[in-house]
Amino acid sequence: MGLFSKSKKRAPVIEKEEIICKTAEKIVAEQLSDDSDSYLTNLAQKLIDGCPLILDFEPLDIDPANKALAFFSGVIFAIGGDIASIKDKIFLFTAKDAYDDGSLTEYLSLI
Repeated sequence: MGLFSKSKKRAPVIEKEEIICKTAEKIVAEQLSDDSDSYLTNLAQKLIDGCPLILDFEPLDIDPANKALAFFSGVIFAIGGDIASIKDKIFLFTAKDAYDDGSLTEYLSLI
């Protein structure tokens, strides 16, 4: 019996299905309702986890909106991300690799 014997039967190999997760499918869109720390840090954690955020600052007064914008700007700086203005008082916050698969660029072209 050699190394390449026919007598040994192997179990069939089950290949893992590769799942490609498109960035545009993970977008979190939120109309900011308040500027509480727990609310903002919950949204920031989603951003850190790789979900782009589209945030509408319209419902907030000027001071709470500035607080939230400053907070998310700091998060973006820390993760090396990007901020894009979609409309007046609506911004897209993304991690640095959010545009890699091209789906986010395509999504933004539809807006």
